Amino acid sequence: MQPIDALLSLETSHASQDRSLSPMYSNFGLCFDARTAGPDLLLHYNRKTRAVFSPVFSFAAPCKADATFLSAAFTGGGGTYELCFYGTDAFVLKGEFASPVRAFSTAAYETPRFWKACGAEDLLILQGYSENGDDRDPDKYVPVLCGVRVLRGTLREDAGGALLLPDAAGRLYFAAAFEVLDISAERLKQTLLAAPADIDGAKCAMRRWATDCAGGLRRTPADPDARQTFLTAVSGLLMNLTKAPGSLSRCVSAFPSRGGYPTHFMWDSAFQNLAYELMSEKTAADSLLQLAYAIRPDGKIPQFLCSTWARPHYAQPALLGWAAQRYVARVGAWKAGEGFIRTVADALAKNNEWWLTQRITRSGLICCPDGLETGQDDSPRFDHGPVLAVDMNAYLLRQMRATAYFCRLAGDGAGAAAWEARAEAFASLMVTVLYDENRNLFFDADPETGERRTLVTLSSLIPLWAGVPLPEAKIRAMIGDYLLNEAYFFGEVPFPCVAYNEPVYEPAQWWRGPTWMPVAWLMLELLEDRGYADARAEAARRLYRVMKKDAVLHELFDSSTGEGLGCDEQGWTAAIFIRLSQENEGCGNENGR
Repeated sequence: MQPIDALLSLETSHASQDRSLSPMYSNFGLCFDARTAGPDLLLHYNRKTRAVFSPVFSFAAPCKADATFLSAAFTGGGGTYELCFYGTDAFVLKGEFASPVRAFSTAAYETPRFWKACGAEDLLILQGYSENGDDRDPDKYVPVLCGVRVLRGTLREDAGGALLLPDAAGRLYFAAAFEVLDISAERLKQTLLAAPADIDGAKCAMRRWATDCAGGLRRTPADPDARQTFLTAVSGLLMNLTKAPGSLSRCVSAFPSRGGYPTHFMWDSAFQNLAYELMSEKTAADSLLQLAYAIRPDGKIPQFLCSTWARPHYAQPALLGWAAQRYVARVGAWKAGEGFIRTVADALAKNNEWWLTQRITRSGLICCPDGLETGQDDSPRFDHGPVLAVDMNAYLLRQMRATAYFCRLAGDGAGAAAWEARAEAFASLMVTVLYDENRNLFFDADPETGERRTLVTLSSLIPLWAGVPLPEAKIRAMIGDYLLNEAYFFGEVPFPCVAYNEPVYEPAQWWRGPTWMPVAWLMLELLEDRGYADARAEAARRLYRVMKKDAVLHELFDSSTGEGLGCDEQGWTAAIFIRLSQENEGCGNENGR
């Protein structure tokens, strides 16, 4: 079965905010809980998911939802019915009902104030505000529109909402649509009027959308358990795509998790593109351009981007260059296009200068104030204050080289030569400042004294991935003594963020010892680049097995047990599982890498 066909028939659950039904780039999602008489309407917006209506449609009694990727079917609650999206933030529902259905009458907060924006015999639009759930957002309330149109049955206005009555045969068919922030009652009305005459039309629209966004995938794993996890990964990545309003409206955004992280993150995007490159080149390009367009005049790219705000204090790892170079190498410069190349080249050069001015130290390397900027929030590397971070300097080195690559593609030979020279000088400086010759390993250093902090973490190997100038013998010794040593990093759940044998190692505590798939992926790249084919294959097999057993693609994993932690259907975990599943050597059968 082709991946798209298998995806559309995938049985799934939408019983939590991390797994809401929110296809077709929707900002709103539906969550089905058998204890409630109808689905909750969630808003995945501005870094905080929250319910707007709970439920958005009230049936006569609680009902059971049997959902696939394509649609959700209900039984109980006084009838049988089916729901399917037909557009962004718009769906249709049809069924047989023994009693009326109430719409928009159970707001999740006291704060929404709705009033009629548009009313007709078969159509009602309500306008109002929903409370913003994140205190960091400068706007306490966000404007929303909620609309319903009855195509079969009768619509009546009701206190605080609408009453939808079945026809004489007990049948009801209606469309619902929603908008947030950038709202237009006339536009929403046109969305409702464009609802398909039958639910089969919505299913056709869903199929077209899924094909556009994931049609690049060519096969599913042969192993049944791996196939299920693979399809869950594809489903999660598609549901995390959003046409968000405001500052994000220029491109399709790729959220790491629509429930836990509904915003466009810097380094998550770089890793999620490992799968989006295979699924849809347009999606992959949008994910990168969203970051390039968001760059500040001084060159800073914020840690994450929202519709009305961006996290102001921190940046995140400089991985845009790595991801963009990988994308162009895959699709070809001619297909990526001159506009993409020039936009990215300009953004990378500006971002490099931001790091080299705003985070530079007298050592000539960049300093990070705490773990949040590295993405490693509570890492013990920062227990004693800011550091010259080995990983962050390595990411910047890699991005400087990517900048030279894009300058050359853009026809700027002088700019390319300048960035190449700066990158080589920076790489040599990393060896001078951060490399411990006695232990043959890289360590973070104190930005004031230069004293190295000799905690062994996976970040200690990232300079090798970035290509620092060390003799080949020392590189191979470092990989063998540390990365492929089961006492440090190569256990059954390989590549913990802190070495197994460090006293501060905690296998289930965020960045103090679990395995994080994105950093583990960089180690797979390192092994491949250095010719360790067998070790790379074995490491990939072990990581793949952990993700397959977990099945729901958690954000991180206990490095002693493999238990999943954090959000599920997390973008970067899903992307790496897909990437490994699609490799030619057949990782889907756990043979080869």
